Amino acid sequence: MKAIKLKDLPAKDYQRIMARSAGNDRKIMPKVRKSMNLVKQNGDRALYDDAAKRFAGQNFTSIKVSKKEIKQAYKEVDKDFIDSIRQMIKNITAVQSAQLPKKKDRVVQPETGVTVWREWRAIEEVGLYIPGGKAIYPSSVLMTAIPAQIAGCQKIIMCSPARNTGQIPAPTLVAADMIGLTEIFKLGGPLAIAAMTYGTETVPKVSKIFGAGGAAVTAAKMLALETISIDMPAGPSEVFVIADETANPAFIAADLLADGEHGNDSACVLVTTSENIAKETILEIEKQVPLLATAERLTDSLDRFGLITIVDSLTEAISFANEYAPEHIEIMTKDPEAVVDKITNAGSVFLGNWTAKSAGDYATGANHVLPTGGMAKMYPPLGIDCYGKWMQVQKCTKAGLRKIRKTIETLAEIEELPAHKVASEIRFRN
Repeated sequence: MKAIKLKDLPAKDYQRIMARSAGNDRKIMPKVRKSMNLVKQNGDRALYDDAAKRFAGQNFTSIKVSKKEIKQAYKEVDKDFIDSIRQMIKNITAVQSAQLPKKKDRVVQPETGVTVWREWRAIEEVGLYIPGGKAIYPSSVLMTAIPAQIAGCQKIIMCSPARNTGQIPAPTLVAADMIGLTEIFKLGGPLAIAAMTYGTETVPKVSKIFGAGGAAVTAAKMLALETISIDMPAGPSEVFVIADETANPAFIAADLLADGEHGNDSACVLVTTSENIAKETILEIEKQVPLLATAERLTDSLDRFGLITIVDSLTEAISFANEYAPEHIEIMTKDPEAVVDKITNAGSVFLGNWTAKSAGDYATGANHVLPTGGMAKMYPPLGIDCYGKWMQVQKCTKAGLRKIRKTIETLAEIEELPAHKVASEIRFRN
């Protein structure tokens, strides 16, 4: 990698960095739509036909995970893993519980005898997508399922791709079982999204799908929006670091690599006011990459969507960050709190040298399902509020309706909707 001044970055490279892998969705959309339609039209048959091709010779009998498979999964994990999951469950539950909305919003009385308020209700059926193509993500099980449980969702199903053995990785199954998930399906990619969107003979239809995935999963979720709701377009991972001369280059490099190893379509960006920090970070990357088993994947992601750039001021860095709208943003500056006050578009923010990106991925209790590809400009991180919706309620007394009667009837006449006028008028006849 080479450092470059942001103002010297060629326009085509600027556009590539800004678009990152989000630009791939349009290319793969036709193929994804075809897969979605196969499930819509053929239900289970499409799912089992795909499984037969993927798991030939593996004695694959059911797309639904059995109790026997979960029991076996516990034999394949150790005590440290169980203890780690317990701590995650505790911390995620604490953070997410604090976000639970009040069941009833503040009551407003715009006129005497007229009251309006909102009441919060959980979405009844939700589907969770847990990625597993390039890595194992038991953490994502907890991040998506615990808020659903706290919110009060009545039906929670989970889909995750099986490995070559025809089985979902043991850590993923154990994490799901430890929080009581029972409806688990061995499905990945667009077929999983389609199954939860349309429903099949085996997989229930849901009202909203949650969870991150690769470009194909993100494309499928966007197509699912034609039928149901989704949490956000949460695609390939990305991290954006703002650093000044007080930052630690070894820490920066480690955090960039922690994001880049998710996949070769991940995006890693460092924006710094210090030329020395830029140079030292590059040296650290070159030192750390060869030591990692994910080196090949990392090198590819850094080449495709990586950037180390120098700016003249923190103001310039902040402006670029808000335009980029990163999934994760790390602020490693002398006064990170002053910088975060000016950040308007980001999924999750990490303050200071000691807030490692992996802390938010696993253990702080903050959610790691976040908007990507610039979607942080309009989507929030996953939280309790995503698992429910507000229902509006209003009540009028006779005196209250009389107070607003003239407005109702005037607007009904203007909009040429006579029945609207009668619905008010009839209550005051005789």
